[in-house]
Amino acid sequence: MNETRNESSAVSQKSAAPIGEKGNFVLDFHGVRYQVKDVSRSVAFYTNQLGFKLEHQQLPAFANVSLGNLTILLSGPGASGSRPMPDGHQQEPGGWNRVVLRVTDLPARIEALK
Repeated sequence: MNETRNESSAVSQKSAAPIGEKGNFVLDFHGVRYQVKDVSRSVAFYTNQLGFKLEHQQLPAFANVSLGNLTILLSGPGASGSRPMPDGHQQEPGGWNRVVLRVTDLPARIEALK
């Protein structure tokens, strides 16, 4: 049993590969972003109907709720995650959702991927 715990600890403490090297630079799963029209209404739905826990809210633009290891980032029309796409299209609920990953040194990683 102690062996399993030690292996789990080693996995969770793994560091990302140095910039420029192939490897896993993702540190953690951060959450799934959902575009919503009404953040307050969405928070009420996830917490009252589905049993999620409210972690943070900055109404009317943003909130995040969680259930176990799942975090849902609720982005309303005024949230930074709701900005128009580079081509000018406005993000809307139903198709602009995405997985959010925590990474090391994002600007350097973007350059490396280019």
